[in-house]
Amino acid sequence: MTDGSGGDTEILASRLPAKITGIVFWGMVLVGLLIAVVVLKGRESDLGARNLSEARLLALALTERIEEGGLALAEPGRSRAELERVVGTLGAGLHFEALELRVGADVVRIGRRNGDQEAVSESLRIHGRQGVSTDGAMQLTVLFPSRTKTISEYRKNVLISIGLLVLAFGLILQQILQRMLSRPFFGMVATAKRFSGGSREVRFDETRGDEFGFLAKFINRALDSIEQQQADLRRALERATRSEAELFGEKERAEVTLQSITDAVITTNSATEVQYLNPVAERLTGWANLAARGLPLEDVIHLVHEESGQAARNPVPDCLANNSVEGVRGPAALRRRDGTVVAIEASAAPMRNDAGDVIGAVMVCQDVSQARKLAHQLSHQASHDSLTGLANRREFEHRLDAALESAQREGKRHVLLYLDLDQFKVVNDTCGHVAGDQLLAQLGNLLGHKVRNSDTLARLGGDEFGVLLEGCDLERGEQIAESLCQSVADFRFVWKDKIFPIGVSIGLVEINDSSENSAAVLSAADAACYVAKDEGRSRVEVFRGDKGGGERYGEMQWVARIHKAMQENRLLLYRQNIVAVAGGEGTAHAEILLRMRDENGSIVPPMAFIPAAERYHLMAKIDRWVVTNALEWLAAHPLTPSRQRQCFSINLSGQSLGDGNFLQFVVDELVRTGVPAERVCFEVTETAAIANIGRAREFIAVLKARGCTFALDDFGSGMSSYSYLKNLDVDYLKIDGAFVKDMALDPVDFAMVESINRIGHVMGIRIIAEFVENGAILAKLEELGVDFAQGYGIHKPEALLSPAAEDQAARTAGRVRSASAP
Repeated sequence: MTDGSGGDTEILASRLPAKITGIVFWGMVLVGLLIAVVVLKGRESDLGARNLSEARLLALALTERIEEGGLALAEPGRSRAELERVVGTLGAGLHFEALELRVGADVVRIGRRNGDQEAVSESLRIHGRQGVSTDGAMQLTVLFPSRTKTISEYRKNVLISIGLLVLAFGLILQQILQRMLSRPFFGMVATAKRFSGGSREVRFDETRGDEFGFLAKFINRALDSIEQQQADLRRALERATRSEAELFGEKERAEVTLQSITDAVITTNSATEVQYLNPVAERLTGWANLAARGLPLEDVIHLVHEESGQAARNPVPDCLANNSVEGVRGPAALRRRDGTVVAIEASAAPMRNDAGDVIGAVMVCQDVSQARKLAHQLSHQASHDSLTGLANRREFEHRLDAALESAQREGKRHVLLYLDLDQFKVVNDTCGHVAGDQLLAQLGNLLGHKVRNSDTLARLGGDEFGVLLEGCDLERGEQIAESLCQSVADFRFVWKDKIFPIGVSIGLVEINDSSENSAAVLSAADAACYVAKDEGRSRVEVFRGDKGGGERYGEMQWVARIHKAMQENRLLLYRQNIVAVAGGEGTAHAEILLRMRDENGSIVPPMAFIPAAERYHLMAKIDRWVVTNALEWLAAHPLTPSRQRQCFSINLSGQSLGDGNFLQFVVDELVRTGVPAERVCFEVTETAAIANIGRAREFIAVLKARGCTFALDDFGSGMSSYSYLKNLDVDYLKIDGAFVKDMALDPVDFAMVESINRIGHVMGIRIIAEFVENGAILAKLEELGVDFAQGYGIHKPEALLSPAAEDQAARTAGRVRSASAP
């Protein structure tokens, strides 16, 4: 196998015999010498001709200068200097060593004469010129180096040149031959380097026929033998150390796992001496692995209770003693080597050998400082009000439950205070919510300094606060409540250039073993607070079930029941027919009424829950529910030939009229359900319309423009009924039932009904009489010419039914009317 280090030409060159190389070299030397001899012979024959030619040229040049007057020989000293200058100029490049010039009697010599020189003489005639004889003659003798000397110098120079040439050629040839002969060696060196670099398949070139080929074959056989021996050795080592390698791999994987795990891992021996700390444990404890190795575990892992800072028990000793997994009891922290403390969670598990014997323990620690800090923050936020920093309603109810439990189990007594600010709305409306928030924060701080450390002060919502006085009797509770009331009364809230006096109404209730639950206690305190507001504000009222507190408490219970009934869809729609008194073809009319089914399935009359809904401002929400469900029912029961002019009345409260968004809500519902507006009549009470006269007029105008009709309910109950009637564009007047129910027996009531009926007809308004309970009342109404009648004597309210059932109800109402006729 070849190594690719040389080509065929290099192989042939490397086989060139050394003697041929020598013959070529010495042959070139002889050729060079022959050339030198020929050159020297030719040079010797040319020397005489060259000297004669140079002498003639110099003689002619000097003659011309003498004739021109440029060279005067009158004075020997001056003549010599001038002759040397002229000869130096004219004889530049000539090979003479000396010369002698005779002009007439004047003789000038330049240079030195010796016996080895060769003389060449030249005679010329000089024509007359200034300072020179007219027939003067010039004799120039030029002395050149002898031929022997010249040829010797040439021979030496030629030999030196030839020697240098031969030497240079020999060196070049030697380099070429050396490279040609050493290339196989360098090729073997390159192959050896590749082999030592890891290319085990590389072999030396065995194809050469010279010594290199033999050497390559020998080395290749040795390499093959070594490779075979190494392969056998590797296989033997693999077989011998496979189990050890597996064990080492498992250990290495375990170490890598411990290095990579995000928890702190500490291993100990059975004597609880530290054996190993992974990098996380080093960072957590502040101890380096090597420094901690062999130390008692207590010196490295110093556990303390997070809250008290007292020493906590390490789980490792228990783990080794019980041969079980053990954890740290309670919230613990680790005191690091530098003295800092970090919250941790830790557990320890025993380590066993192959025989199952416990040889130590592994302890795992987690840094939970951030998690606990976040948990504390979340716990605080979940139990405290973000504005005032006081306990929130959830936390207050939790502590109230605990107080109730202690009262019922241990007979303890506590007091609950319910505080409602009296002037908060004024500040909020005058200065904005930022000022209102600042007021609440300042009052929270003020009240917090007036209660005991064992008491709980909380913001229950809005401008309402609660105080739980634990272990306090009723008398002491009243004193604290009065103190809080006075402190708030003395407080002045300053905002920019305004000063506001603030008051607080406080409801107080005692918590004892007869208290029901937290909701009942809070409701009782709220009821007492309401009574305090009704009786003049900025005072304390104790709940005792009288002075309106019991009634208020009952209403508050209804609030919760109303909310629950709405959530569970237990509100019901009923209808009561309104019939024409004179038996004409008046519009088929009915009023939609609201009922509620209680938790036991019984029907609750409206006057049982409507007052509570009105007092706690739930009527707008209830009215929305009624409008939506009534219109959906009407959409599901379209008009038929037998009910072409059927119209239904829907009652609206004064709270809905005062709601700026309620009108748009009604319009949207009419559009959504697609119910013809002519089928809908809205009833509003006289007192509600008068209290919201502006909104009532707008409400009536917008919906009448869409086709709805309106009835003014309970007319005659107000003292200014007639004065407002002209300002309300209504279609019906419903006479207050208090006048109708006794009109057959009481002349005054009869006169009131007669007056309302007459005024209404004069204004073009149709009249509806309520509370028609018998035929005698119906006969009086017919006598007066009242248009419509409604009451239990005509039709008892019933749930909304199918169209067939409604027709049956209408026929029943007709029979009642006929039976009442005289």
